[in-house]
Amino acid sequence: MPVQPQTCLTVACDVCKAPLQDEEDCTMHLADLTEARSVARAMQWSALSGGEFVCNLGDDDHQAFLDALMPPEPVMQSPGQLSLDGSEEA
Repeated sequence: MPVQPQTCLTVACDVCKAPLQDEEDCTMHLADLTEARSVARAMQWSALSGGEFVCNLGDDDHQAFLDALMPPEPVMQSPGQLSLDGSEEA
């Protein structure tokens, strides 16, 4: 039987560097990025559009990483409405 090299992808969390593992704690080897995203999402990981992967560990570091990717909250204030400091906006 000849030995043939195969190219595959492995996935690691961008926060804690933990590898994506199967139920037997073996690092998963995936065929391409599409399969990697699909498998990661099926295992409750976040597969983000920028190519980042975040595992399902819900600690403060992981939440801070996800929060940093969110856009800033919009500031909505109608003309003549008082701002939080009590001054009137123009």
